[in-house]
Amino acid sequence: MSDIYKHPAEYNLEHLGDDEDIAFYVSLVRSLRPRRVMELGCGTGRITLPLAEQGAREGFEVVGLDSQPQMLESARKRLAEAALEIRRCAQFIEGDMRTYSADSRFDAIIIPCSSMSHVLELEDQIAIFKRARANLNPGGRFIVEVSMPNLAAYYDSFTTPPRTPLEIDLDVTDQSDGTRLIRRKTTHYRSDEQLAEIRFLYEKYRDGRAIESYIDDFKSHEFFPRELALLFIHAGFAIERTLGDYRGRALAPNSSLIIMIGKRADE
Repeated sequence: MSDIYKHPAEYNLEHLGDDEDIAFYVSLVRSLRPRRVMELGCGTGRITLPLAEQGAREGFEVVGLDSQPQMLESARKRLAEAALEIRRCAQFIEGDMRTYSADSRFDAIIIPCSSMSHVLELEDQIAIFKRARANLNPGGRFIVEVSMPNLAAYYDSFTTPPRTPLEIDLDVTDQSDGTRLIRRKTTHYRSDEQLAEIRFLYEKYRDGRAIESYIDDFKSHEFFPRELALLFIHAGFAIERTLGDYRGRALAPNSSLIIMIGKRADE
């Protein structure tokens, strides 16, 4: 697991201005008319809390699950600052998505933000899908989002000898305090394991002066569409839809995302 998830302030800064996925999940969940919703890998509640705001208006509960106490502390602090009606319909739980067993089942479970890509072992991937099915009501939906593999981005990994170029992939400024975050990265792809090994180099500045720098090594499993579909089917889901972006367009060769929606299949 990436160390960035032990630093909620930096995580929030990385996602500064991201709202397209929030609007997508709020709209999607609303269309399902659920009574209970769970987000796995909820982090600081960036998506969970807008879902809870919608739940307060439409009468459904939202639960966020994460294994990182630092992220949950940030999420709970944000929840404590929310309106009373939002606090009443939302909660955050520390737990492992591979083993979590709900006391009361859900109508929808989501894993946004490519959180599933942190799960590197096949046995753990299968366990998550099976637990999701067990934690859903009959007919409940399981929604998984991952990035579409971009093999062109891994070109340097296939050269002889392999190269690892350094690139800047993030440069954002928090206007509230002037903190600027620059993230550089190197990437090496292991095609035999479908594994991207990424090294992030973070630099933080304020008033033009460096205030902090650190390195975070990050591993990501690259899911392909058919592989993801097989996980759904193996765990007992019927695949309803496969989308390729937050605008709801069908998966295509140039899609940047794979958003797969499975419905719990029951006899």
